[in-house]
Amino acid sequence: MSHRFLKALAESSCPLIAEIKPNSPKVGPLLAARSVESVAYDYLKAGAPCLSVTTGAWHSGNLGMIAQMAGTGLPVLRKDFITSRRHLADTREAGASAALLTCALLRKADVCRLAEDALSMGLTPFVEAASAAELDGLKLPDGAVLAINNKDICSKEIDDGGIEFGKTLFAAARSTHDGLLISASGLLVPNDVQKAKDIGFDGFLVGTALLSGPADPYTTTRQFLQAAENRIEPAL
Repeated sequence: MSHRFLKALAESSCPLIAEIKPNSPKVGPLLAARSVESVAYDYLKAGAPCLSVTTGAWHSGNLGMIAQMAGTGLPVLRKDFITSRRHLADTREAGASAALLTCALLRKADVCRLAEDALSMGLTPFVEAASAAELDGLKLPDGAVLAINNKDICSKEIDDGGIEFGKTLFAAARSTHDGLLISASGLLVPNDVQKAKDIGFDGFLVGTALLSGPADPYTTTRQFLQAAENRIEPAL
């Protein structure tokens, strides 16, 4: 069964997952007058290999946003509080190619079971951890992606986060997972992506910074993508 999200991310020279969230608990509304579809196409034109969307009420999202983004032809990760096989089925039916599984919400056995279920449905399980305890003993199946969240979901991600947090967990994450390892959230400027790459992360998920910077989403995304290739560009 094809797993488009994993393949696109693994084969990209600019392994950036460009995310859309209508609202940030810390920053506030992010889309302004822009439509989900127009931002998704900005990401496509900029060269992003994969997209992500937060569909939960926490970020003022909804399931219908997936189809609007999947129209670009790029694989889409659904980020939400997914805790059951039914949620996975809804994710696939909505047009997503990957599904978020959050270690803070699930027992390790349930994370692994749902990861296997996702793979059987043709979805890439995108497993997010944010502590050494969540990583300890976590044995994900082949084909899963492991992400280190640089922000605290328990505080609704209103903290600044930052790559230094991910750095403290990198060794533990790499020792427990042979697949792709992603630095997610709290990457505020292109140089943060360069730092994450230097640490050893295989890819990067950026959302708020792409929609809240001084430049338009296309220009900002280009700068983050160039950083993912270690090409130094002017700071935002």
